[in-house]
This record gives sequence, C-alpha cells and structure tokens, in this order.
Amino acid sequence: MAADFVDKAQNKAQELGGDVKKAVGDATSSDDLKAEGAADQVSANAKQTVDKVTDSAAEAVDKAKDKVSDVADQAKDAAQGTKTEAKDLATDVKAKAQSAADDAKDKADEVADKAKDAAQDAKVQAEEVADKVASNIRSIDNRDVEKAATNPAIVAAIVAVIAGIVAAVAIKRR
Repeated sequence: MAADFVDKAQNKAQELGGDVKKAVGDATSSDDLKAEGAADQVSANAKQTVDKVTDSAAEAVDKAKDKVSDVADQAKDAAQGTKTEAKDLATDVKAKAQSAADDAKDKADEVADKAKDAAQDAKVQAEEVADKVASNIRSIDNRDVEKAATNPAIVAAIVAVIAGIVAAVAIKRR
C-alpha cells in the first residue's frame, strides 16, 4: 500500500516536473527542454493509467473474493440453522454451497488472473507508447516545433485536452 502511494507520488511528481520543464522551455525558448517536459508528462500519464488499471483489477478481485466469502457465510448460516430432523437436507445444502463457493473461487481466480494479465499487457503497451513518444519527441527539430506551434488545429487540440483534464479534475473532486 505504501509502495503504491510512493509510486503514485513519483508519477505525479514526474508529471509536474514535465509541466515545469515545458514552462521553463517556453520561457527560455528551449525546444529541447519543452520536448523533454512533454516526454516526462506522457511517461507519467502512461504510468498513472497503468496504476488505475491495476487498481481496478485489484478492486475486481476483492469484490470477487467478497462474493465467495458471502456465499460461504450463507452456506454456514444455513447449515447452523438447520433443525435436527432436517440434518440430511442441511448436509445437501452445505455440499451444494461448498461446490458453489469452489466454483465462485475458481471463477474469481480466473478473473484475477485475466485482470492481472490485462494490467500487465496495458502496462507493457503504455511503456511501449511512452518509449515511442519519447523517441518521436527526441527526433523533433526546431522546424517541426515551429510548424506545430503555428498550426491552429494542434493548438485547438491542446486547448481541448487541457479543458478536458480540468473538467475531469473538477468532476472528480465533487
């Protein structure tokens, strides 16, 4: 848990560091610094996305485990509440509940494995994207940056992304 917090803090710090580098790059007209800041932001955002996917997968596993526990608890309560003359019936119910709990546990394990695989795949893909973006950013020259800075479509897209992030943050804080 503490490691997750540290990782999230480091990712956020990397993102903020990218913001600072971009701002300093803007202020000093340093295209290299701006590109490095953008790369830091993309990398941090990719890591944060992987963290969110991993958290969602862990939450799904926890919910599945709770369901298994609930089914097992219900079977136990049913068996304890059974009267002496219905002992055979209670035994059958308990056996069926255990089978259901085993099936549910098997399904939960299966879901957990799939979630872990999906999270790992997402992480690998995010890292590949971050590497590609970083590689592409390193290959950007001054003319590319100058063209992008004067392209109204790119400027509008950046403004839209920033507005979306601000809206998402505002909604999340509510």
